[in-house]
Amino acid sequence: MLKKILFRNNTNFQFIFATIGSIIGLSALLLSFQLIMDVQSFHSSEEELFGPNTVVIQKKVTKLTTVGMNSTEFTPEDIQALRDKDFITDVAPFKSADFGVQIRELPGEGIPSFVFDGFLQSVPNRFMDIEKDIDWNWSENKDFVPVVLPKDFLMMINYGFAQSAGIPQLSAEMLMAARLKLVVHSSKGREEHVIRIVSFSNKISSILAPEAFLEATNAKLGEGNIINPNRVFIKTIDDSYGELEDLMEEMNLDIAKSAIDVAKVKTFIAVVIGIFGIAAILIVLLSLMGFVQYSQLVINKASYEIKTLLRIGYSIKSIVKTFVNQLSLIFGIITIISIVIMLCVKFFIVNTWLDENGIQLVESSIFPAIFIALGTFGLFIISNFLNIKRTVLNLGKE
Repeated sequence: MLKKILFRNNTNFQFIFATIGSIIGLSALLLSFQLIMDVQSFHSSEEELFGPNTVVIQKKVTKLTTVGMNSTEFTPEDIQALRDKDFITDVAPFKSADFGVQIRELPGEGIPSFVFDGFLQSVPNRFMDIEKDIDWNWSENKDFVPVVLPKDFLMMINYGFAQSAGIPQLSAEMLMAARLKLVVHSSKGREEHVIRIVSFSNKISSILAPEAFLEATNAKLGEGNIINPNRVFIKTIDDSYGELEDLMEEMNLDIAKSAIDVAKVKTFIAVVIGIFGIAAILIVLLSLMGFVQYSQLVINKASYEIKTLLRIGYSIKSIVKTFVNQLSLIFGIITIISIVIMLCVKFFIVNTWLDENGIQLVESSIFPAIFIALGTFGLFIISNFLNIKRTVLNLGKE
């Protein structure tokens, strides 16, 4: 009864305008946020092992390098210069083995006979982005040494050695399931270790082993040489590809172009979606103002009825509650519709287009977007509650 009295002079135009604007704005806001979350998960094939803001840098090999007039090694001064850069948040030089390395088949594992000469390196564990269920730690009493091999290793076996030797080609799954033999040797002696391949890297062209294993073996079999790193991991802040390109010129660095291109693409997409999101926020705020004006208009039109109800004993609280309950129902419907629209656009339009164009994104959770929707719902309710309460109080004083 109270609802019919208060809303009988309701106007539809202001309500329809505010409702449509709210649905459009909130849907766009939720979609923008969800797409930004999804874009952050994008990675190229060269970033499958390491984080998206991590880059491997190395110095270019020039004619002067060939004749021994300069070096591709990073001196301690070079490392410190990298640490002093504002856009670089972490620096980790590669550690190299001071001994020889061979990988061979282990009898009884079903792997054809082969010998692969390589060199062993390690990086700090914080730069290793391998699956959580993989044990990357090593100690003297462990049964095997976990290693990460370059993808080129598999390509060389399958499309070089296997074809020329007439032996079966090996899949990555087979190599990861089998055990192999790691032979380390120097003038101080020779050791054999059982290894297991835990991952393959597109970015690193050397064999990676845990730091603990490399340090222990260097101490035991190392020749005592001082080896400056020739490759360094750096971790950069977001959107710093411009500074990274300047660093390439400054230090004559060689950085995988794809790593910079991916950063540029992610930055461009994030900026576009961000602008779209800002526009959505403005639409939501305008819609909120529209609802505030709508409730103000409804109260003004029902001012005589409100004053009468207050005089005959109705409380301000009951009148305010009637208005807020009605608007809560409206906002609730708007919120649900906006969430449904966001999910439909994401799953049936955006994801379909990405799949058709071969772009793979790791699906991020939709719950943060839903929390934003609920937060917007709360903002609508609180702002209108305060406005309605103040207006009804003023009418009660007249």
